[in-house]
Formats: sequence, C-alpha cells, structure tokens
Amino acid sequence: MADTKIAPNPYSPYANADPNLRHAYPSFFGALPDPGVLTVTGCRRMAVVAESTPRDVIDEMAAGRLPEGMCPVCVKAATEGEQHISSLPCQACRDCSGDSSQGELCALCRQEMHDEWWPTRGTEHGGEVFTR
Repeated sequence: MADTKIAPNPYSPYANADPNLRHAYPSFFGALPDPGVLTVTGCRRMAVVAESTPRDVIDEMAAGRLPEGMCPVCVKAATEGEQHISSLPCQACRDCSGDSSQGELCALCRQEMHDEWWPTRGTEHGGEVFTR
C-alpha cells in the first residue's frame, strides 16, 4: 500500500463515528450504501459513506493488514463478526423521544437532519463534494 494514510469519511455534524478514521459498512449481498448517505458503520456508530474506497485498501485488508487510518473496530466487525462490538447505551432521542442506540439523537433523526444539511454543506470541512 502507498505510504499515505487513508482519508477519513466525509464530514457531517450528525455523524458520531470517530471523524479521524475511515469506517466500513455492513453490506447485504455486496450492496453498499450510496455515497453521501449517513448510515451505521461496522463499529455501530454513524458516518457518511465516502465516494469510493481506494483499491489498495481492499487489497491490504484481503492480505490481513490494517490500512493506516481504517477504523480497527469496523475491520474487526468485518473479519470476526459484530457480537463483541459495544453499542452506545440506549436512551431517548432528544428530537423524537424514540429509543436511541446512537446517543442523544436516534439513527433516523440523524439521517433526516443529515439529508437536510448535506445539500447545503460547503467544502470548508475538507470532505469530498459529490451529489447523490
């Protein structure tokens, strides 16, 4: 792999995954979420799906190496299963009062707020700019 660190996921004020790491997403029969979507990661937090995953990252993971900048918890979930990944304590969502395993905002409220914010974001956050 190149000597560069993999870029973190694009910024969203509604993401709660570590903003300094690139996160992976569970896939269903190889289908991945669309770029720009805020969704649950392998580490059970939420992050924005990046536009692409560099080919060398996939090659490194297939060879059993952790690319620099990848979330180790997401990789562990992908390689060993999610049974030992801790979730946030359940609480009431501050917006809808429903059950939340994502902190003060539930996953659905985070996604709705992200979807409203996403088209208005600027490039000042250093993230990728692409449409979905």
